[in-house]
Amino acid sequence: MKPLLLFIVLGLMSCQSNPSEIIRNIEGYWEIEQVKKNGDVVKSFKINPNIDHFTINNNRTSGQRKKLTPRFDGNFETSQDVLHFKIEILENDVFLIYSNAILTLKERVELATEKQLILTNSEGFKYTYKPYEPLQLNE
Repeated sequence: MKPLLLFIVLGLMSCQSNPSEIIRNIEGYWEIEQVKKNGDVVKSFKINPNIDHFTINNNRTSGQRKKLTPRFDGNFETSQDVLHFKIEILENDVFLIYSNAILTLKERVELATEKQLILTNSEGFKYTYKPYEPLQLNE
């Protein structure tokens, strides 16, 4: 019985999130797959014309998010709008805090791996992303 309990405790400890790893995994090009609220799917995306590009600054306490539109030549069209955010860690949870003169928005990073990014905002919307993969057009 004791070995089983020890195994369960060690398993739970290994599942706890590491904020440094989470922050590292946020960075990249992400395509939104789904939006949920209260467990219900609000919207699903089979193909999305826009992607979100997250960059994390060297200090690992801030970054920026930009909307991009992929082009067929492999480049991106981009707007000049950039959302700057601060990274806040509270009890091993990572938050992205967007703030400007008009409003402040807080997103909790529920999951950030190489294969998935899940953000929940203060209004309860949960955004699930997958890594962006460029279209492969046969020439």
